[in-house]
Amino acid sequence: MEIAIIGGGITGLTAGYTLTKQGHRVTIFERDSVLGGLAHGFKEKKWNWSLEKAYHHLFTNDDAIISLIKELDLEDKLIIKRPISANYVHGKIFPFDSPLDLLRYPYLNPISKLRTAMLVAFLKVNPDWIGVNPLWKPLESITAKKLFTTIGGVQSWTNLWGPLMEGKFGSLTDTVAASWLWARIKKRTPSLCYIEGGFQTLIDRLADVIREHGGIIKTNTSVESIKKVSSDKYQVSWKNDKKVFDKILLTVPTPIACTLVPDLTFGIGHLALKIPHLHAQTLILETDEPILEDVYPARRSRCGAYWLNILDRSFPFLAVVAHTNFMDKKHYGNRHLTYFGNYLPDGHPFLSMTKEQLLKKFLPFIKRLNPLFRQLSIVNCQLFTGWYAQPVHQLHYSRLAPPMKTQFKGIYLANLDSIYPWDRGTNYAVELGEKAARCIHTSHA
Repeated sequence: MEIAIIGGGITGLTAGYTLTKQGHRVTIFERDSVLGGLAHGFKEKKWNWSLEKAYHHLFTNDDAIISLIKELDLEDKLIIKRPISANYVHGKIFPFDSPLDLLRYPYLNPISKLRTAMLVAFLKVNPDWIGVNPLWKPLESITAKKLFTTIGGVQSWTNLWGPLMEGKFGSLTDTVAASWLWARIKKRTPSLCYIEGGFQTLIDRLADVIREHGGIIKTNTSVESIKKVSSDKYQVSWKNDKKVFDKILLTVPTPIACTLVPDLTFGIGHLALKIPHLHAQTLILETDEPILEDVYPARRSRCGAYWLNILDRSFPFLAVVAHTNFMDKKHYGNRHLTYFGNYLPDGHPFLSMTKEQLLKKFLPFIKRLNPLFRQLSIVNCQLFTGWYAQPVHQLHYSRLAPPMKTQFKGIYLANLDSIYPWDRGTNYAVELGEKAARCIHTSHA
């Protein structure tokens, strides 16, 4: 079959790899100059490794992507470490990545700590099924706030989880389903994985193998239209060219997919377009001095926090991710790399700011995190936005999520909207790409 894949992110590349391996003729269209979506890595002078546009790591139970890495003979590139996670609250940084840290946390009373531990144990230890129904199914009918306050207690919500939810979801916080909370806690592992050279190592290998199998990859190519030319064939038009395909796989966000195939709006789209989306934005600083320095060196080897949750909602960012507190700075010219991350709704002023404007906004708060940090230490600054990167899982989300098979025979949709109850991530992008490839291949058979 002749198959067109619209979107060259991890889902599109995985589907392309699987389909070409099965002998199909695949063309991947990517409007950007590079592949990989938010997992794409950029490299500055003096760096040996690339760095992702948005912070990336794997959990040790991310079986789909780890299996793919092994299949591509990249297993020796996997790095497993246990970095430090912490919370920033009331002007201080507290470690928060173990049961002992919860017991030491000063802003919860003993009863709240016990109730929070019970909630985490319930969500973490229980299997993802009860009888014949998935555990997350009944949790779709109540909000994360309701579940947390009922079991974990109001104080735990107010002083711990609530500020994180508000920082991420804003005005939508009280609408987020408890199934999303279950998935977030269920999935986490103490140790994390990274790929030697960055996720670009995986992206490059996927692209190479697709081409070796006869696949075509077109970057800097925006698809202009998709038109039905017969009962089971579609014409894809781009730039000054066009071609007829047997199958179309759309891996772009649902709102964009509905502009390419407008009638999708009256099929799967009329529900899926009701899903609110947030845009992921990262400001990345390359500095001579660390921003997150040693947090508690007596507890472990001298290393600062990798992941810092900001519970103080006066701050203009949600998370600080010190990549070089996870991976050695020697791979990046001995400089420190730090992300400042946000999830933003349509119309948020940060979305229209330049990197210089956003840095000016963030600097006073960076200095609150580290009063010794000097602006002169900043060598470079990058700003990236991933549009529609975070679908918001509201009550009964699975009723809104688009199915893979659209109402048009031969047109399929596979994007982050269909990853539920799990949160967005490269592991699920791989799962989705493999599932889409199986669906398309089976339809041909």
